[in-house]
Amino acid sequence: MSSPTLQTTHILLLGAGELGTAFLTHLRPLLNIHITIGIRTPSKYTHLVSPTTPPSNRNMSLTSIDLTAPSSTLSQTFSHFDVIISATGFAQSPASIVKLAEEVLEAGRIRQARLQSQMPSNPETKEKDSKIWFFPWQWGVDYDITGDGQGLMPLFGAQRDVRNLLRREADEAGVKWTVVSTGIFMSFLFEAFWGIVDHSNDSSATPSLKQSGAGKGDANGSVTVHALRDWEHKVTVTDVDDIARVLARIISGDVDAENKILYTAGETVSYADLADIVERVSGKNVIREVWDLDQLEEEVKRHPEDGIKKYRLVFAREGVWWDKKGTVNEELGMNLLGVEEYARELFGSSSRGV
Repeated sequence: MSSPTLQTTHILLLGAGELGTAFLTHLRPLLNIHITIGIRTPSKYTHLVSPTTPPSNRNMSLTSIDLTAPSSTLSQTFSHFDVIISATGFAQSPASIVKLAEEVLEAGRIRQARLQSQMPSNPETKEKDSKIWFFPWQWGVDYDITGDGQGLMPLFGAQRDVRNLLRREADEAGVKWTVVSTGIFMSFLFEAFWGIVDHSNDSSATPSLKQSGAGKGDANGSVTVHALRDWEHKVTVTDVDDIARVLARIISGDVDAENKILYTAGETVSYADLADIVERVSGKNVIREVWDLDQLEEEVKRHPEDGIKKYRLVFAREGVWWDKKGTVNEELGMNLLGVEEYARELFGSSSRGV
């Protein structure tokens, strides 16, 4: 007797930027899946599905999806996929984030109706097999806690609204969902525009460090590290590649994830520890400066259109860190990149261990 043929799980990945590309790397080796990359201009991404690429790339295809299209059109398209992963990036409007969630919910209803008309069967089996699994763009902080940042961050408020919408309507709509809270991307901690670790003026900095711009260096090669709120305040960070590794484990069913908020953490670090890490790894004197809440609030008042200043104030509050012990990567026994390892790569002190 021949064994039953395993059904292919059809995944729609929306976006192929930094995070989306990392997702592809770790999702494409999974068995019995087909990944459709949905982007506005597929011709720019043909290299991802080229016949000359590794065999694991052959389970991928490209399709043109314009997320500004009418919701009715998008919902029909979405209804043909088993898993929908949003990797559309931070440059979205609050309305577009909610729009996508509403479209996925409608896609679930369309899918349920179609299956009911085509395959009358055991209700329990039908419910299990027909639900769309949705991973919204929530690869960030705990939006239930941050809310809209007391009016500063409408985008964060929309993220919270999406969570509440899914909690309220997903089950009835034939959609299951998983939110993965990752903290900020590891690289973001050292970016020049973020201003936490500023190494841009250090003449001895490596090219990669100068490009990242990490603190303020002086003629003696010192580095400035800024703390948001105080030195005991913390931030959770996860490397993009590690986020993708965790997602692949979730998709594989290695952890209970249905209708849940899961947390990852490469590390949860205080600003005091971050300054110590930078000093230890760079071998330079670190100048420590605090941007306290009063100062950050005053900066926002003086520059109300400056988005980065708003981000800094929100990240000086709550909802931006959690204990690593409660994360899904700890549950799965995964070894994720830590801040010191990343800093050593950035500062050129050593390579990452295997």
